[in-house]
Parts: sequence; structure tokens; C-alpha cells
Amino acid sequence: PLIFIIFGVIGFIGNAFTFLQPTLRFNTCCIYLLCGSLVDIINLFVNLLTNYLNATTGYILSLITIRHLCKLKIFSLVFLPQLSINFLALSLIDRFACTCSLTSSIRHIRRLKMVPWIIVITIIISGVSSLYSFIDYDVVPNLGCICTNRLFNAVSYIIIHGFTTPFVMLIFVLLTYRNVKLSRHRAGLKKLVNIDRSRNPFIRMIFTQVFTTSFLTLQWIIFYIYHLIVVDNIKSDEQQILHYFVWYVSNNIYYLINVKSFYLSTLTSRSFRKTFLDALFQLLSCCRQRQKNREFSERLTNGSSKNKADEKSQYEM
Repeated sequence: PLIFIIFGVIGFIGNAFTFLQPTLRFNTCCIYLLCGSLVDIINLFVNLLTNYLNATTGYILSLITIRHLCKLKIFSLVFLPQLSINFLALSLIDRFACTCSLTSSIRHIRRLKMVPWIIVITIIISGVSSLYSFIDYDVVPNLGCICTNRLFNAVSYIIIHGFTTPFVMLIFVLLTYRNVKLSRHRAGLKKLVNIDRSRNPFIRMIFTQVFTTSFLTLQWIIFYIYHLIVVDNIKSDEQQILHYFVWYVSNNIYYLINVKSFYLSTLTSRSFRKTFLDALFQLLSCCRQRQKNREFSERLTNGSSKNKADEKSQYEM
């Protein structure tokens, strides 16, 4: 977990540094990815870091005895990962709109004035879809914060977060791919090189992130379903230790969703990589120029001080 947090912080700084550059800061897709990156780092600190810090004292939910804190903790465990994935889905929808025809009404969502409203709607949808966790968990004396409606909570979690979100993203991946194929057919391969060069890298980047996110989500959901089936039949201590060890590994791998963004973007998008490296080299050159200016001003100051001292000594003589 600590390694994930360190790489997550580095990735967030890299994303913010790149997406806030003049060439990308007004791109709606980049705005959604930056919002998702912000949610990623919040999730790593609020959920993963607290679990890591409380690993030596036991299961964190069993230590919570305040009802409102219990519900808030569970809600953050469900809401923040879902919000991060929803922002990724939003950037995918933006790329789908980008590949639609110029007369399509869905292209209106790419207007900058629509971005704040879409972000607010995404937050509301994520909150509503995670509201069941707030209802199903409560504090029970001597047990801590536990689920009071286990079946409904499990079914809601699996359907909403395990299958619905990846399924929606897969649909928009196929629709976007279809639009790209149609644009190739209409424009011809020669014209496509010039027409679609600016948006294909971002499409490739989004597709890679969507497939990686879906894989990390499904591996956790599959083990979560397995856990629900066998958890009441585990009898020996060895089976219990092995089971919860795999649970711990699978759950921590799930947090890679909040770490991967910057590194996958760097590997798969030439535009992202070029913007990041150009901005980094420009920053380094500015720092080097400032250092040279500072050294030059110090030399002038030292030289003038030395000249004044020489003039004073000659005057005294």
C-alpha cells in the first residue's frame, strides 16, 4: 500500500503538471481525466492509507464505535472508487462524442460551459449509486461497524460496481471504435492520417485505461463473489489465513486503478508524453536560467562591493 501511495502521488503531480499546460487545459477529455486523478489521490489517502496505518491494530471497521463515522467510512470506500471510474467513463464518452459527426447533438457535451454541469451530475450519480452502503452499515455493540443487510449490500455492490460500470464503458468503447472505422471509410486512409492524428492518441490512451480498469475491477469482484460463497464454510485456520491473504492481495491490487493513470498515459499517448516532456524541459531550462541570473547578479554585487572597497582604501591613502 505504501508503494502504491508513493507512485500515486507522483502520478497525480505528473497528471496535474501535464493537463494544466496551455495545449491541454481546455480539452474537455483532459479536464475529466484531471478530476479523476484528483479523486484517485483522495481515495489513496482516505482509504488505502488509513487501512495501512491501522493494519497493526486490526480490522479498521471493527474499531469504529461511532455510527456516523461508520457510515461515512463505508460510503467513502464505495463512493470514491466509483467516482474515479465514472470520470474515466466520462472521458470515454467525450472521446465518443469527438468521433461523432459534426451534426450530432451529443457533440454539445464537449463545450466548455457544459463541463461544470457534467462534473456535478457525475458526482451526484456516483453518490446516489453508492447510497446503499450508507444505509446497509451500522454500529453493533462488541462487533463494530458491520453490514446489517448482507445480501442486499452484496448484490448492489456486485451489480452496480462490478458489472454495470465496466459494461457501460465497454459499450462506449465499441461505439467509439465503430465511429473511428466509419470515419476511416468515409475519409480514406490518406486523409485520415491528417484528420484524426490529434484525437487517435487520446482514444488509444482512454481505451488502454478502460481495459486496465475493467480488468482490475473484475479480478476484485470475482474474488468478492467467491468470498461470499465460501466464507461461511471456512473451518480450519490454514484455510482462513490463505483466504484472507488472497483477499488482502486482491483488494490492494484493486487500488492500482487509482495509481495507473499517469503511467499508462505516458506509455500510450504521444501527445501526452510530448506535452509532459516539453513542459518539463521548459521548466528545467527556466530554473537553469534563473540560477545563471542569480549567479550573475551575485557577481555584480560582489564586484561593486570590491570596487567600493578599493576606492575607499585609495582615498584613505
